[in-house]
Amino acid sequence: MKYLRLTLDPGETTVHPVYDVLTGSECVERARGLHGNVAEDIATLLFHVRGDAERFSARLDGISEVLDYEVTSLAGDEFYCYVYNETTAVDGALFAAFTRESVVQVSPIEYHDDGERRPPVVGDSDDLRAAMADAPPGVELRVERVGERATGGEDIGASLSDRQRKAAAVAVELGYYDVPRRASNEDVADALGCAPSTAAEHLRKAESKVFESLF
Repeated sequence: MKYLRLTLDPGETTVHPVYDVLTGSECVERARGLHGNVAEDIATLLFHVRGDAERFSARLDGISEVLDYEVTSLAGDEFYCYVYNETTAVDGALFAAFTRESVVQVSPIEYHDDGERRPPVVGDSDDLRAAMADAPPGVELRVERVGERATGGEDIGASLSDRQRKAAAVAVELGYYDVPRRASNEDVADALGCAPSTAAEHLRKAESKVFESLF
């Protein structure tokens, strides 16, 4: 058995309108897929989301593939969302690729604001290779980690998007987290080539995910 931490990058390919909301919507700060089931052309999914539940619901209302959904509010700006929707050709092919003997997708699956999804999977080596080979055209699957089993420590870094990881790495290198601090938010922004507000947002999201993983 092998454990793979994959990065799914759809590029210009539209996976599913709900996927676009999870990865590219301003009303979503963080999204994780907890459980899912696919029967024929219907997917039933459960997500844990941090964001604006009202705006998120409004986005789902405008998606014709969504047959039903329910939002359950939690503390603060977090909520569960149950979604019952029709699959599209692309996400249907993705579900089919990884629905095979010996292959299991491990929860949670992280969705990121750079359009990527990071699903951990476990299974027989040959079946995992076959699953990746069956990914639909235009969707890139990259292997980020390989192991004999999933471990909690791997999830901390894997939960960060590429932009968040880069921002955190630059901040550490410049001394942003040193005591006393040797670099400002503006210094990090200059090194990243972005606005200070953008750098601050990347760092805040990275810090939030790291601390949530630890505690």
